[in-house]
Amino acid sequence: MSKEHASAFMINEIHEQPGLLSEIIDHNMGSTLTQLQLLKSELSTERLNSFENVLILGMGTSLHAGMVAKLWFERIAKVKSESDNSSEFKDRNPIINKNTLAISISQSGETADTLSAIKTAKEMGATVLNISNSENSTSNKLADYNLPINAGEERSIAATKSFTCSLLQLYILAIKMGNARKSLNQEESNKMVDELKDLPRLIDEVLKIESQIEQLAEQYYAYKNFLYLGRNLNYPIALEGALKLKEVSYIHAEGYPSGELKHGPLALIDSQMATTVIMPKDSMFVKNLNIVKEIKSKGGKVISITSNQTEAGSNKDDDTIYIPDTSELISPVLTCIPLQLFSYFTAIKLGRNVDKPRNLSKSVTVE
Repeated sequence: MSKEHASAFMINEIHEQPGLLSEIIDHNMGSTLTQLQLLKSELSTERLNSFENVLILGMGTSLHAGMVAKLWFERIAKVKSESDNSSEFKDRNPIINKNTLAISISQSGETADTLSAIKTAKEMGATVLNISNSENSTSNKLADYNLPINAGEERSIAATKSFTCSLLQLYILAIKMGNARKSLNQEESNKMVDELKDLPRLIDEVLKIESQIEQLAEQYYAYKNFLYLGRNLNYPIALEGALKLKEVSYIHAEGYPSGELKHGPLALIDSQMATTVIMPKDSMFVKNLNIVKEIKSKGGKVISITSNQTEAGSNKDDDTIYIPDTSELISPVLTCIPLQLFSYFTAIKLGRNVDKPRNLSKSVTVE
């Protein structure tokens, strides 16, 4: 890695992620990682079981984490869940009450729209659990409960480690709620907890292919437009990948659910449009593979991020980033890593200041 790369906070913070996730796992689950009862939360089992629905609020990267978590709470805890943009939530006359657990996510804890959304949720009787990376933030003071992101200081404006740490905290909370609501049996719970034990190592494996991703950035940095596609749990990761590229490289990028492609965005596909398809080996793989074939038939260029080396490799003129195989549920924590690296190296190729993108600030304190 060149001195230019090493001097950037963003790349250093990307590389901090395996260690930080290990610390969070150890803190929340104990050293053995085998007994679910060692999961810790300020919210008691009884209180977690009392909520009838979950609402997750955030902006930007925090919103994308909330969109993944919505699916986790529904799948794991079997509780009705929704996610919303903080600035939209407070103006839409939401229907929530004392049986709602509102989870606010803000890296800084000072995001103006999220603070306003917290106040709205509390006025309507909801219990607010705040997730932030700042111990003395305003959001911490407003909330009923607090769960620290524990990402350490993040100096680059583009969020990387705070995103994955937020995801991990939300996943652990979903398991805790699933256990409280008895929507998970002991065997399922133990398997999910054990899978987390290996997550930092898997991320470290992705970081080892950094040079390949840098070469892809060299190949694609001149493209002016990108589409990012994903399904289900990886649709929010498509949104996050597009956001990262926009933030640090200033290239126009949009994220969509893969199934939305034929409902308009397909008209944009040509040899000048690059598309990144997030397609780990999961229940959505075949559908995503069909999307890749559709894009290629229209002359589009595709970067695939997948753990399925057999079938994905059949797309001979694809540029494929292979990631380790993991469970479908925790795949978003892994698939986001190549996208962070690709955004970083693309921005470097374009001579951007990756740590201080133009027009942006770390904390948006005005509406």
